[in-house]
Parts: sequence; C-alpha cells; structure tokens
Amino acid sequence: MNLSRLDDRRRHPCQPRSRDGAIYAVVLFSSLIVASIGLASLQLMRLQGRSAEESDDFIAARVYARAAVDIGMLRIRNDPFWRTHFGNGDWITQQTIDRGTYSLSATDPVDDDVAVGDNHPIILTGTGRQGDAMFQTSVRLEVGPRTGSCLEVSMISGDDMDVDGATLSSDQTICANEKVDAGGGSIVNANVEAYDDINGSTYTKSTQLRSTRRTMPDPLHTLDYYLSHGTTIDYSSLRTWPQPEILVNTTFESGTQNWGALGDCTLQRSFTQKKDGLYSLRVTGRADNNAVAAQNLSLASLRSGDTYDVLLNVFPTANAKVQAVLTLETSESSTLSFMTPVTTLEINKWGSVGGSFSPTWTGTLTQATLRLSIDIANDYFMDSVSLRNTTYPSDSYVLDGLLTPSNNPFGGATNAKGIYLINCAGKDVRVGKSRIVGTLVFLNPGQDSIIQGPLVWEPAELNYPALLTNDTLRIGVSSAGFNETNVGTNLNPPETPYPFNGGTSNTTFSDTDSYPSEISGLIYSTGDLKFSAESKIRGVVIAHEKIKVQATSLNLNYDSRYLENPPPGFDADSVTMKVVPGTWQREVN
Repeated sequence: MNLSRLDDRRRHPCQPRSRDGAIYAVVLFSSLIVASIGLASLQLMRLQGRSAEESDDFIAARVYARAAVDIGMLRIRNDPFWRTHFGNGDWITQQTIDRGTYSLSATDPVDDDVAVGDNHPIILTGTGRQGDAMFQTSVRLEVGPRTGSCLEVSMISGDDMDVDGATLSSDQTICANEKVDAGGGSIVNANVEAYDDINGSTYTKSTQLRSTRRTMPDPLHTLDYYLSHGTTIDYSSLRTWPQPEILVNTTFESGTQNWGALGDCTLQRSFTQKKDGLYSLRVTGRADNNAVAAQNLSLASLRSGDTYDVLLNVFPTANAKVQAVLTLETSESSTLSFMTPVTTLEINKWGSVGGSFSPTWTGTLTQATLRLSIDIANDYFMDSVSLRNTTYPSDSYVLDGLLTPSNNPFGGATNAKGIYLINCAGKDVRVGKSRIVGTLVFLNPGQDSIIQGPLVWEPAELNYPALLTNDTLRIGVSSAGFNETNVGTNLNPPETPYPFNGGTSNTTFSDTDSYPSEISGLIYSTGDLKFSAESKIRGVVIAHEKIKVQATSLNLNYDSRYLENPPPGFDADSVTMKVVPGTWQREVN
C-alpha cells in the first residue's frame, strides 16, 4: 500500500464530496430548466389555443357584419317601399346567427332622413359579434341606372292602348304593356312599343315588340304619400250646375219688385195677359222705344268668361224686333253691352227671346243690368223670364279659377306643397277654366268627370305629379290659349308667378296676360285614362290599365325629370341602389 496517498486522504477528507455536490447542483439546475421549459410550453400551448379561439371569433364577427349588409341590400332589392318601411337607424338589432349576432343600421348622408329623397344615397352599417370580438363594416349605396321603367317613355298603359280616329304625336316613345291598336284613320307620330302586338293604321316612326313588360308603379301604394300629405277639398264646396236663377222675381206673381223702369215708362203687374201663372209684367206709358223694364243683377253671380243663357217671354202689342241686352259697367269707366240675336215677334202673341252671353271684362265690375231692346214704343208684356249660368253641363261640380299652395278658393286650408284631395264620391266633377299650381288627387270620380279647361297646370314641387286618380278619368282640354278675362281673375299674382318657378307676376287683372292651355306634369291613374279634344301634355302619362285616345289630337312632350328624380310613389322597380366602388370600409369606434 502506498502510505503517502493514504495520509493525503486523511489530511483532506472533503475533497471527493465537493465534486459530488457540484454534479448534483448541475443536475438539479438542469431539472429546473426542463421543468420551466415544460411549464412554458404548456402556457404557450394554452395561449396559442386562446389566440386561436379569439381569432376564430374575430373572423366570425367580420363574416356576420358583412352578412348584415348583404341582408340589407337584399331587403332593398325586394321591397320597393324600403325607405318608408325601414326608415332611419336600426333595421336589425342583435339577430342571433350561429354562436354570434348581427345588427344593421342605415343613414342618409344628404339629409339624415332615409324615408325622404328617392334619389338620395344611403350608408348601410353592419355589426357582427361573437364572444368578445366585434366587427363593423359599412358601404355607400347610390341610385343606379334605371332600365325598363315606365318613366322612360312619354305615355304607357299597363294594358291595351287604343288610338281611335286621332292624331297622336310625341317626341318620345309610347308603350303598351299589352297591345297597341290604331284605327279609324289614326296617325301615330311617335316611336311605339308593345309587349303583345301592334295593329292598325299609320305609324310614322319605329315600332317594336318588347320581350318584357315595363315596370309600373304599385297601384295599391302609389297614392299613399299624397293621401297622407294632402289637403282635402270637399266636392260640395265647388260650384254646382245648374246654377241658381240669377234674376229675381221671374214670374211677377207677387208684383214688380226688383224690376225698374229704364227711361220714361210705367211697370205694373197685369192679369190681362200671362204666359204662365196668373200675372205678367206690363210696361206701359212708354215715351219711346228705349223706355223698357230692367233689372240690376247681383255682381257676385257673374264671372268674366262664363256663359249665360237668357230667356224672356214677350207679348208685344205691335209687330216688333226684340233682343235681350246685358250691359256692364266697370271701375275702368267702361260700358260693355252683350246682346242676343234679334227675334221678330208678331203683334198680340207670346214669343220667346233667347240666346247666350259670354261676357268678359277687366277691372272691377260695378253694375250689371239686363233689359229688353225693342224697336217699337207700344206697350208690351213680359213673363216667365230667366238668366242662368250654363258654362258647364247640368249635374256637374266644377273646380275652376286659381288653385295654388297659397290660394284655395274653395273654403278650405292651403297646402304648402300644393297637394289637394277631392273625394268625388261618385259625383261628376269637372276641372274647368283654371290655373292650377299643385298636385290634384281625384278620388272616386263619377263616370262623366273630366279635366276640361282651358287651363294651365303645373305642380308646385318640380318633380311631383300634376294629376292622380284612383279610377277612370277623361281628359279633354282645348289647346287654344286663354287670358285672365276668360277666367275672371288675376292668374299670376305676386305669390304665384308664371311659370311658378322663376316666372313673373303682377297685381293686375288684364286681357293682355295670356296663357297656353296645357298640363305640365305627370298624370297617373290606377284605372283607365281617356283623351279627347286637343289635349297638350308636357310630362309623362301612366295608366295602370287602359289608355284610349279619341282626341282630334293629343300632343305629348316628354319630361325626363321624372326618370331622373322620381316623385314619391313612383320609384318602385325603377330605382336600383348600387354599391359605390371603394366605399367598403371597417368602422372603428
């Protein structure tokens, strides 16, 4: 044995243990590292799982947001009245989808009112949520091109269109969603379209059969806006025909009251001669043939341009030439006389003196007198006399004069947009000599209701219709121009210039202020439209059912404003909303 090594071990007993501890420490540290790595790996796996879940939620939320916008665009495409049905703000709120929800809202960037402005853009914003993830996306939609719309043509019928012995002219296409027939020597000076067939006589321009029908307004809803925003005119407030008797004391049964002597003569009630009843009026003691009986008329009963029928039954005591005379005095110090044709009467026999007056005047009427003109100075008798306004047929209610947003002469309120409703209740209502600035809605017109004129008509709102009706209506407007004396009122007062937008006005009532007889605006019927006379229309004519043209001539001038900016109720199936490229974006709160 080596004693020296043994001694060394005895002197240094810890030396081998120090090496063993180091090795242990290394092993222990390595184990801690491995454990830490393991724990870190587990934590990393846990974090990666959570991140994957959160990523899935975000992706789902983004998909839901886009789906909400797509659903909104589908609703717009399928509902022609989406603006009023859905309106502003939230269209869908927190609708469940899979493990999340989606919401949708709409705004109008022009006036903040989605329901108003059929040509306005809108912004749809979709919101998707899943778990803690939320995503919002928006897009701008604007009005796209309109194709196949009824507003692209000057006149269209949802059913057949018949032109019977008339000349129909237009600077734009006319169309029938069924067939067009032109017979009786008719001439059609317009491009013609029809879905089913085109028959008949002279077509001077192109004819074409369509493979699809043009889109039409919904007859159940077209009038909704106007019914809810219009002012009612009661048909009973209109002038009625026959008009009441203008003369007072027409039979002389109770005396001579309301009649006076014009010139040197005497009036007395007489039972010597009579036409009807028991008594007549005797005019005796006449100084000359100008001494006659006369009656001053109520000025309120007369209107410039109206037609009046007069009948005087006369018994002369000598052969005589007789006529009725209406004499008018005005504030302009003028005297006007209107006379019936001369009638020759035999001695001692009753004879009738009759005819019509259509008096016109300017200024203010100060006196009106009806008298007899007779070429003898002998006594005469008069009985059963009459003076009536016969401008329109019997049993008619007539709207005429000046109707505007600021003037409603029919006893009701005015309407700032000029929308007036007349429920005719089956009565025959006529639009006569007028200037109309507004939208007139004819409801339930009688079978003889008619737009007659002469008239000048334009809507108060540039793109609004002029005439709407829920039933068959006739339009027969003379193309001859007219002046203010024909209507009996100033038609362009300061608050209503002519034309209404950008025109001129004055405070005078004059025969020098003349107007063309035409309707400017859109005309629509949920039933038929029938045309007669020489109507002139500048705009668009639409009948949901049939159109019949029996006019001597119907002249149509197309107005594109209704296609470019459709009025309320006429955007159905004609307005398409298109995504504006580049407007998809994520919304960040």
